[in-house]
Amino acid sequence: MKHSNSPFGKALKEILEKKRVKLRSLAKKTNLNYSYFSKLKKTIKAPPIKTIEIIADGLKIPPEYFLEYRIYKIEKALLDNPEIIESVNQYINNLLSQRELRVADHKKPFKNGKEE
Repeated sequence: MKHSNSPFGKALKEILEKKRVKLRSLAKKTNLNYSYFSKLKKTIKAPPIKTIEIIADGLKIPPEYFLEYRIYKIEKALLDNPEIIESVNQYINNLLSQRELRVADHKKPFKNGKEE
């Protein structure tokens, strides 16, 4: 299943719609309060990691579907392995610089859709 890059509330709303799951049904599956889900859908702040895992289990999806869970796992890996921080930082900077490259950065002029 594809993951979401949306904030938790929006991602939850999207997956509920996609799977056609009602909040009351999810509340029963997860043993979490129905009104809590209503608040989660409307807020930007994500719930605790354990709650994300419970919700994901109730939806039968991996918790990695949610952006906040992936960020948590990356942060935990970096804290547990500080020796890799510089390598990861270089990798991220490389990815970001590649995203900044634009077609207009191409040096050779184009004529009739072809390079001269």
